[in-house]
Amino acid sequence: MRILHILDHSLPLQSGYVFRTLGIVNQQRALGWEPVLLTSGKHYAPGPARERIDGWEFLRTPTPTGFAAKLPWLRELRPGILHAHSPALNALSAIRAGRRHRVPVVYEMRSLWEDAAGSGGTSNRLLHAQLQGGDTDRWWQGSL
Repeated sequence: MRILHILDHSLPLQSGYVFRTLGIVNQQRALGWEPVLLTSGKHYAPGPARERIDGWEFLRTPTPTGFAAKLPWLRELRPGILHAHSPALNALSAIRAGRRHRVPVVYEMRSLWEDAAGSGGTSNRLLHAQLQGGDTDRWWQGSL
């Protein structure tokens, strides 16, 4: 079974995100499945469109020009499953392509946006405190 993983970033960058991804694809390979790794246009490490690192081939997506990127190589690779890894923009591209090509989609959400923004230092502290304090309903209703 060929699984196309749609990633935010990958090797040669090193992060918890990358190591978790490698753990998943190594186990899939051990099961006899065929994981294929495609990075989004947000992958900022310079390199060629196809790059082999540590026994894995990474396919790179050009920077998107619209709201959601197109998934190159989809027709060529003919995956059985699209596995989109967070953030959600990867899922939007995968869902659109999956519907068009009739390929099932799995979305792996690794963290909630407010947690990711908080750990990255881009969060509004008041908003984060309100969401963590159970005021989510009032936030969505616009009364905070």
